[in-house]
Amino acid sequence: MKVLVLATEHCMVSAIYGVLDVFTTANYCIRRRYGEGIINDFDCQIVTIDNKNVQAYNGIEIKPTLSLEFEQAPDVIVLSSSVEVVIDCCGEDITIANRETIKQWLVNCKEQGTLITSFCTGAFLLASSGLLAGKVATTHWRSADLFRRIFPYIRLDCDQLIIDNGDIICSGGSMSYIDLSLHIIDRFIGKDIVSDCAKLLVFDPVRQKQSPYVSFKAQKNHEDKPILSAQDWLEQHYKSDISMDELAEKVGLGTRTFKRRFKLATNENPINYLQRIRVEQVKGKLEKTTDAINQIIWSVGYEDISSFRQLFKRFTGLTPKDYRQKFS
Repeated sequence: MKVLVLATEHCMVSAIYGVLDVFTTANYCIRRRYGEGIINDFDCQIVTIDNKNVQAYNGIEIKPTLSLEFEQAPDVIVLSSSVEVVIDCCGEDITIANRETIKQWLVNCKEQGTLITSFCTGAFLLASSGLLAGKVATTHWRSADLFRRIFPYIRLDCDQLIIDNGDIICSGGSMSYIDLSLHIIDRFIGKDIVSDCAKLLVFDPVRQKQSPYVSFKAQKNHEDKPILSAQDWLEQHYKSDISMDELAEKVGLGTRTFKRRFKLATNENPINYLQRIRVEQVKGKLEKTTDAINQIIWSVGYEDISSFRQLFKRFTGLTPKDYRQKFS
């Protein structure tokens, strides 16, 4: 079973070689469980679009292990990600070397039945190739706003760690190449081998959500001064009992106009924005203090403990207690 990992400029070295390690582990587990030659194992190789070395983000050169032949379609393609898209996530566009050639190769392979997959910001490659049209995508949570600006007509769900569209699979997060590789192994071989691999790799094979890792970053890359003032005020007074009508008046706008312009500028409605600020404050205190959870919730302006716990789980996918155990 041929799996090609496309290494691109400024990708993450550990992920490229890590995919090979996961599939090599799978081959070992297949032979150990079923015996030699009973089930076809994975032939996983690194390729580059022009068969030349590429330079990863940390400066190391990645050498392809196989020459890419355009007319031969593999069973699976795994698209790597650019670290720069995660770090410099506030621009208006991205630069992809050999974009048109990559697009032609992917489209040609897709037409021949290849399963096309990506991890982290590899979804930008998929989207720029037109292969995510009418599908759902995920990418690194920090690059979500940039993805939406560049590809506004593609549905993005960054709460999910893996989204399987059948013929196209995306995974979000830098280390999600492991989750993606295990998901592919599950698709082609089965859960027994996934379980065997996960035990050998000492890796949790049931990660489903990216939301616990998301840090809320206020969208202030706009020029609507009244809305910027409202954002600043909310960030300073989040503990208070806040009336959005009064806040609208404070920044000189009518309530309906305020809500419309706030959503347009920040991609959030004002109530949701306030909730995210409060959740982020609670996350910080859960990570850094040993204060009682109820006390932490009260400290950000919530009286209804049960309501806030539901809100916290909606944004993070975890209860406050589980979040503290995971990240403190």
